[in-house]
Amino acid sequence: MKKILVVLAVLFAFGIKQASAQARVTYYYYPSANVYYNVGTHDYLYYNPDNTTWVTVKTLPSGVTITKVPRYTVYYNGPEVWRDNAVHKTKYRTVVVKPQKKIVVKKSTPVKKGNKH
Repeated sequence: MKKILVVLAVLFAFGIKQASAQARVTYYYYPSANVYYNVGTHDYLYYNPDNTTWVTVKTLPSGVTITKVPRYTVYYNGPEVWRDNAVHKTKYRTVVVKPQKKIVVKKSTPVKKGNKH
């Protein structure tokens, strides 16, 4: 009887480990718009500042645009990947590079020695 209980306990523990490993979800994170894309369900997750919640949609609203690059693959155990958004924003932040002004160096005419004006 004890052997049966031990075997059941081991199988139960193994089953829980397998179930948690299977819950891992793959997302693409687009830092330019702070948007997630669930690869398995084809849903987008974006933050709606009007009602301060994360929204799941099949198609992004017209006010939310993403660029295909950069895109990062993020793994999360479950559907609430936005819980790690602060980490993702820091880790994958986009750097905006402003174009710099060109400096033009004009050729000067040499001054002749010995001329006094």
